[in-house]
Amino acid sequence: MNLTNTCPDIPDNWKGGMNDVCRILGRPGKPMSRETLRKYAELGKKFGGIDYTPGINGRRVFSGKEVKRFWKSL
Repeated sequence: MNLTNTCPDIPDNWKGGMNDVCRILGRPGKPMSRETLRKYAELGKKFGGIDYTPGINGRRVFSGKEVKRFWKSL
């Protein structure tokens, strides 16, 4: 998995979708795969994944605090 080497510099109250999170967690010029993020989102926080809240039309909304926690766990 291609993760950035430094912790994402985003506020804890930041909210973003899958595309934003893939761009933040990936390396410059090579974002993280949406399928990889989807796999970790389905695992959920309890099983080593990333937690999200359901948004409009079933889209996944991730918080900045959760993105940083997920980055530190990997």
